[in-house]
Amino acid sequence: MSENVFAPPRASLDVHEGPEALWEMPFKEVRKLYLASVNIRALGVLYALGALSLLATAGITAASPAGTAGPSPPGLIALLIALGIISVAATVSSYTRPKWGRVLGIILCGISLVSFPLGTLIGILGIIAYVQGGKLFGPDRLHHKDVALVYKQRKKDKR
Repeated sequence: MSENVFAPPRASLDVHEGPEALWEMPFKEVRKLYLASVNIRALGVLYALGALSLLATAGITAASPAGTAGPSPPGLIALLIALGIISVAATVSSYTRPKWGRVLGIILCGISLVSFPLGTLIGILGIIAYVQGGKLFGPDRLHHKDVALVYKQRKKDKR
């Protein structure tokens, strides 16, 4: 009888919620995925604001009376509508994360590099997020809620 009968029971308290693949990754890689996922979601909000402004501008331009500052070319209205639809697709893909969403995001971030200085900064950060977040897209993607859950648990355990 070498055990102490008054000692508290021993139990394994390591509860791992979320995908096992995230628990097997080094903490730095999980942190990169978490930050990339948060940045991609933030880009989705920016894409939504851009889509709203593009489609509103197209609607206002199309509805303006013909006697005002001059007739607007129909090509301009079509371009604004097309860019608005692309921005809506980018917004949806920032949250649903299909495989094509990563490519679309990288293309839009590359285009925003031309808009100096704020667009350049957003484009660079967006490209970095999309490149580092490869595991967040496609049919076998890691979902944001799982990445956030594992990251926060591992960060808390690290203290």
